[in-house]
Amino acid sequence: MKKKKLISGLLCLAMTATLLGGCAGQKTTEETADGKEKVTIALWGNQLLEHYTEYLCDSFPDVEFEFTLATNSTDFYRFLNDHDDLPDILTVRRFSLKDAVLLKDMLYDLGDTELASTFYGTYLDHYTYDDGTVNWLPTCAEVDSLIINETLFDEYQVEIPTDYASFISACEAFEEVGIRGFVSDFASDYTCMETLQGFAISSLLSMEGREWRQKYESGATNQLSEEVWLPVFEKFFDVKDGIGLGTEDAQMVNRDPKDLFIEGKAAMYRGTGADIITFPGRGEDKVLLMPYFGDTQEENWFLTYPTFQIAASKKAMKDPKREELILDIMEAMLGQEGQNHISYGKNMVPYNKNVTLELLPELENLNPYIDENKMYIRLASNDMFRVSQSVVQKILNGELTTPEAALADFNTQLEQADASDEKVAHIDNAYANEFTQKHGNQAASAIFNTIREENGVDLMFGQSCYVASDIYAGDYTQKDLSYLCKNDGGYPVIVTLTGDQVYRLVESTLALAGNRGSICNDSTMYVSSGFEMDLSKNEENGYVLNGLTVEGKELDRSAQFSVLIYSDRDWYLPVILEKIGCEEFNADIPNCNQYLYKRLVEDGGQLAEPTDYLKLR
Repeated sequence: MKKKKLISGLLCLAMTATLLGGCAGQKTTEETADGKEKVTIALWGNQLLEHYTEYLCDSFPDVEFEFTLATNSTDFYRFLNDHDDLPDILTVRRFSLKDAVLLKDMLYDLGDTELASTFYGTYLDHYTYDDGTVNWLPTCAEVDSLIINETLFDEYQVEIPTDYASFISACEAFEEVGIRGFVSDFASDYTCMETLQGFAISSLLSMEGREWRQKYESGATNQLSEEVWLPVFEKFFDVKDGIGLGTEDAQMVNRDPKDLFIEGKAAMYRGTGADIITFPGRGEDKVLLMPYFGDTQEENWFLTYPTFQIAASKKAMKDPKREELILDIMEAMLGQEGQNHISYGKNMVPYNKNVTLELLPELENLNPYIDENKMYIRLASNDMFRVSQSVVQKILNGELTTPEAALADFNTQLEQADASDEKVAHIDNAYANEFTQKHGNQAASAIFNTIREENGVDLMFGQSCYVASDIYAGDYTQKDLSYLCKNDGGYPVIVTLTGDQVYRLVESTLALAGNRGSICNDSTMYVSSGFEMDLSKNEENGYVLNGLTVEGKELDRSAQFSVLIYSDRDWYLPVILEKIGCEEFNADIPNCNQYLYKRLVEDGGQLAEPTDYLKLR
């Protein structure tokens, strides 16, 4: 086993600099000019910008972290690996061994580390290949099941369900008084997949179900077993008919069921522990997270999935001292304090033995299920997301009318490729996705300049880490192009601002803390397009704005500008717009990748040239 060293011992190490590969020679070495060791981490989602990145920076002051926001798919790392450009530490939420197997030889084997030994064997089995290799480890679990409004049940004297039959009875009772018994956002692929599996967990965890899953995850089969999966579809049809799900439900997007719930128009919906915090009924209501109900109470299960999985590039671990440093960083990410920064809402459950996470009172009914290990980890391959959505949508829309037809359609779609390997674009010039004081982030600048030109706005302002990789010179498939910008979490909006408000936009953003748009270091700095920023940096105050210019001339505070903002729309944008006194924005515009697709594919053009948009003193 590899021995863990104290963080304080590692911070004083001087390490040999070697070139980062895969970036056409444009990136700097593993050691920065001030002697800090550079470590690249791809973050699965912008949630980690709130507290987690700052925690890592504070824990390792002698490390220069380079953070990017990765597309939430192991195939994104396949794309990076094709260019010999894997980050040092990888994270992903949507995960299955089946999807990750292509990366197996490129990733570090954690199987014999002390870090892996901290996990319960039951959970570690889901990450172990037949030869014993363990590349990925899970952080704490998001619990995904049924959220019920207990107050609403009491008001209408409906008994709280304890099993599947009483769940259906409760739904029928609420429907009789004009309240939806159960709703969910079936327009979302994850909801289709999780409800399909959640209501039939006992079938999926039968001996035959476990054997089938092992074959599927190992790549031995790409078809659903009739013995295991026909009962799954039979149960879903029963749920559909018992609740009365239909076309209207198939069209529900993420906020629709939550809005019904907080208005008292729905008694139950599929949700997570995080949703209990964000959407707690009508305000004073008592809400609970309940399991997916089985035919008996003994067959009730909670569905879980790790907040994200973590792995390390084998290439990053070649130097023994660097190997120890990265293992220490991973230990900090997966340890007690690290997981506290993930589960600060007290809504998650640990998979490892040495971590204890406090639960909200609304989640305390989880404890018996945790003790009995009745926490099912979802099967979440890319194909499962894609095909579950298609098949469940067809069921709800009446296009598939029997469980047998649904099973057959699912297997047919599993045989079909997800996307074409056809090359649709060629990019001539490569740009490095890293921050330098002289040029800022040139990859992000090229992309933001392109988006601004395509949209026609005067200015653009966005966080550089939403550009997820280098821009590589060469051919791109449609899927590869989609990896240039992160779209799940970052959405563009257009606002009309005075020059004075543009100043306040930049100043307020630089001062923002504990938010999904927060800046923790240079790699999470914002990029400007159409104007330049003059900033100072110091340890006490972080980043301070000195001035803004347009083509070298001071930005006119009295002028009016159309501005495209690209960052988190739900957490960052409301806070910033309030601070600058802007009440309206237009979100009905294409996502950033659609602008890039138009420029590179439809118009056959090239990315705009990057600009030196930043002076950092």
